[in-house]
Amino acid sequence: MTELNEIINNWSFALFDLAKSSNKLIEITNESATIIKVLKQNKEYLKILNSFDIKEEKKYKLIDDAFGSYHPYIVNTIKLATKKHVVKYIDIIFHRFVELSNEKLNIKYGHIYSVKPLTEIEIKKLEQKLSLDLKSNITLENIIDPSLIGGVKIKVDEYLIDNSVLGKLNKIKSLV
Repeated sequence: MTELNEIINNWSFALFDLAKSSNKLIEITNESATIIKVLKQNKEYLKILNSFDIKEEKKYKLIDDAFGSYHPYIVNTIKLATKKHVVKYIDIIFHRFVELSNEKLNIKYGHIYSVKPLTEIEIKKLEQKLSLDLKSNITLENIIDPSLIGGVKIKVDEYLIDNSVLGKLNKIKSLV
């Protein structure tokens, strides 16, 4: 295992153990997923926290201002990562933590591709059906793909349902 992978796994497992032992796994996982999205939209923030030109107290204030409403384990993880100069990997650490949590909570994420946006009700029905079939809690994200021509294509891990017009045409084409 490379040193970077070791750092990411150590930090992720530490947060995972804390969240699990405090029975706050779901809450901390949801908050971590939100932070990942926030950090993707604000890439400069990590550069500021990683800077050697800014004093730690100032960095901690920035962390408290931005994430003070989140669980203390998350805030303290970001502060400690800043102190140990691994904060540039914090989004990857949180991503790995979310993966660990989802595995423990039996949650799987997938995509449903369609030509036009699906309603929340349609997505929920498909999530419920797939949850039963895959014996997991499935969450789907709707992605618009005009190349499908019509129908839908669903992908969860290696599980694929291609009920699109394009998929059917490709199937016919492969038979000829």
